[in-house]
Amino acid sequence: MTTQAEERATAAPPRPARGRVRRWWRRKPVRTSLVLAHRWTSLVLGLFLVLETTSGAVLLYRAEIFRATHAEFYRHTDSAHPIGLQQAREIVAKAHPEFQAAWVSNEHGIIAVGDPRYTTAYAVDPGTGRINGSAELNDGVMGWLANLHDCGFTCEGYAGYVPWLAAPSPVATANWGQLALVVLGLLMILLAVTGLITWWPGIRKLSHRFRVRTQGSRFARDFDLHNVIGIIALPFVLMWGVTGAAFYLPGVETAWLTITGGSAPEENRYSFTPNPAAAGAQDIGVDRAAQAAVRHSAGEVRYLVAPQQDTDYYTVNIASDYAPYGERAFFGGDTTVYVDRYDPGHVSVVDDAGQPAANAFYDKVFEPAHFGWLVDGWWRVIWLAMGLAPLALMLTGLSTWLYRSGVKRRRRRAA
Repeated sequence: MTTQAEERATAAPPRPARGRVRRWWRRKPVRTSLVLAHRWTSLVLGLFLVLETTSGAVLLYRAEIFRATHAEFYRHTDSAHPIGLQQAREIVAKAHPEFQAAWVSNEHGIIAVGDPRYTTAYAVDPGTGRINGSAELNDGVMGWLANLHDCGFTCEGYAGYVPWLAAPSPVATANWGQLALVVLGLLMILLAVTGLITWWPGIRKLSHRFRVRTQGSRFARDFDLHNVIGIIALPFVLMWGVTGAAFYLPGVETAWLTITGGSAPEENRYSFTPNPAAAGAQDIGVDRAAQAAVRHSAGEVRYLVAPQQDTDYYTVNIASDYAPYGERAFFGGDTTVYVDRYDPGHVSVVDDAGQPAANAFYDKVFEPAHFGWLVDGWWRVIWLAMGLAPLALMLTGLSTWLYRSGVKRRRRRAA
């Protein structure tokens, strides 16, 4: 006979703390810390985040808005023998000798010829060779929103430029305005991660997180709305946070690629060294550079940058069958090809050959998805709704916070 003490001693040991390790986020101190981090970061910086995401939601249709408001600029004539990029550039140079034509673009039926600052462009009708006029690419309300969203008011050629924000910041790759955008991007990542952890109820109660109690109190309704909107928008919030911060802090992209099984991007990927030019060598010109690029990467030439004072090569951007930047105005190419200014046989194609799948996904899907350029305007409605989701999250989150604060105050007064 064994005593109870002996039975307890020889009984099967308790289960290892495996389940507890899995559910570490459900422990009260950890969960409380995550809830507080999620709540107070959104309360303190939520307004700036909403400004950033709401402006981005409007900019999703910047190309369509520009084309709709510049109908004369896009007037073109069908022709069996349209002029080429080189001829369009020469037409603009002859009509406006003071204008420095730095790039040309096949843009919705016309050929655009732009300046080095990417602020002004002339439109040439390829059917007749007539200049339709010029347009400022970054002025007005859309230019102001682009300066806010893309540059933190530090893009000098855009409306709303603020000089002191363009001063260098402690982060070597960013000025003060860009640093603010990095902080907002990191904030979006933090809110996405903490929001997911605090939202997760477990498998058994998962369906409860997708319901909205409309018959209860205001708190119950807004609390449920906050949860449902947040979890639906979470993939977009995470994507915008990672790619937005990575634009000015490349370490974020490297960290993301490492986590997802990729490798650090090549530092010299977008570099090209032309051959030394022989004495008396002639510039191959825009058309030959475009032809050389298409021979090495099939597709349509979307835009081409001519050699500048510090470069001796052409930069040709080509849109292939799958063009994740295809809906972008003027600059819709997805493959970059460098062509030597004096040797059309010296070419370098920038693509995802030899890259890990995570790197290719980042370049061809994840980063273009930030702008919604990989889908047409109808599908981009989804991006628009997700871009407005932070505004809805701010309103519902603020409502529940105010409700809780009011209950606490009433309880203190009653006590």
